Amino acid sequence: MAACTDGTCEVAVSAPVTIRFRGPGGPATLSVTGIGPNRVEYTVESGNGRSRASTNGPGQGCITVLRRNGGGNSCGRLGAAGPSPGPDAVVIQAAAGEDGTAVLHIVSE
Repeated sequence: MAACTDGTCEVAVSAPVTIRFRGPGGPATLSVTGIGPNRVEYTVESGNGRSRASTNGPGQGCITVLRRNGGGNSCGRLGAAGPSPGPDAVVIQAAAGEDGTAVLHIVSE
């Protein structure tokens, strides 16, 4: 998706997809590997690192933070506010929807 190449976008997806974007250390990819009602699974690859996250249930989602020297995931109930970028970081939020659509936010500084 060309909208995400600069490292900041919001997209809704209802099928597996790979999104390329600019990570903190160069090119990165977000691959949605599973999706369904209240469910989303994805993998993020950046540099030599790889991170997987998944969630299942109403109002659930995951946040992945990428930094030059690593990153991490947190999954659970999401608040109303969207993700905020950190210094030298890219933040990805995947929110699972009841209708089988997931909203992906990619936010960079």
